[in-house]
Amino acid sequence: MKLVIFTRTGFHHTCFINRLQERFEVACVVREAYPEIKKQDLLSRLKELMNGGRSGTADAGPYMKRFYETYSAGFRYSPLLKDYLKAPFDVLSEKAGTQYVNVKCGDINSGQFASFLGQVRPDIIVVLGSSVIKPHIISSASKAMLNLHSGLSPYYRGTWSYGWPIVNDEPQYIGATVHYIDKGIDTGDIIFQTRPVFDAADDLNKIFLKVITEGIELIADAVENVIADTAVSSAQPQNTGRQYRTSDLNEAAAKKCLQNLENGALRRYNADKKRIDSGTTLYGYRPPKFFR
Repeated sequence: MKLVIFTRTGFHHTCFINRLQERFEVACVVREAYPEIKKQDLLSRLKELMNGGRSGTADAGPYMKRFYETYSAGFRYSPLLKDYLKAPFDVLSEKAGTQYVNVKCGDINSGQFASFLGQVRPDIIVVLGSSVIKPHIISSASKAMLNLHSGLSPYYRGTWSYGWPIVNDEPQYIGATVHYIDKGIDTGDIIFQTRPVFDAADDLNKIFLKVITEGIELIADAVENVIADTAVSSAQPQNTGRQYRTSDLNEAAAKKCLQNLENGALRRYNADKKRIDSGTTLYGYRPPKFFR
């Protein structure tokens, strides 16, 4: 069973690779670069990092510059990483027999890369944070292509899916989803979902790191089930939830997010968690392993 990884070059992406390599024999690791900086300033770069490398209109104000510099753990170094990421995150552990390939941003959808995959002949492709993948690449996996989404689909799809639930004062929708990739954005059939337990004082960095740490274990479990032909999935309901783009995140949304956290959004949620959670359907739910 040939397993291929598509991901990026951030610290949590490196953790993702290393953890999967601990559990499985990996045929090929593809690390896609972020968009070239060129004339972009630091703010634009950080915004793309936090939103999976997808470019958008950047708010160039000083407030958003501070926001992205402060709340980008995983994409930039933070002392918190060692307390949350459960596998080596700062060095890629290269394994004998595994092919490591670096590609430019967007090249995973190129004809040349499709030809390369045709030679590798992957059975399973596992994805975290790459560019949106086109159908001709999705079909290159003979068995399955799986995605780790740092949000709870179908409720929150697209980018920054751990932040928008706080903006909308809906912490019950913060979590991780492992789903099959189809032609939509985070719309494929769901294998597993989980929801970490959050402390009232958790900031955005801690929230993201809890979600991604749980998600990495979740997708490793899903790969194990797919290999064993025991994976069970659920179709996502139609016309449910929201999809956000990079350009949706602006100063007003960022301020609202931080204000809601400061005003006790997580504290209120934790105080009535059982009742609030009962109103949300999760698919293939698994309890969190680390933050519970």
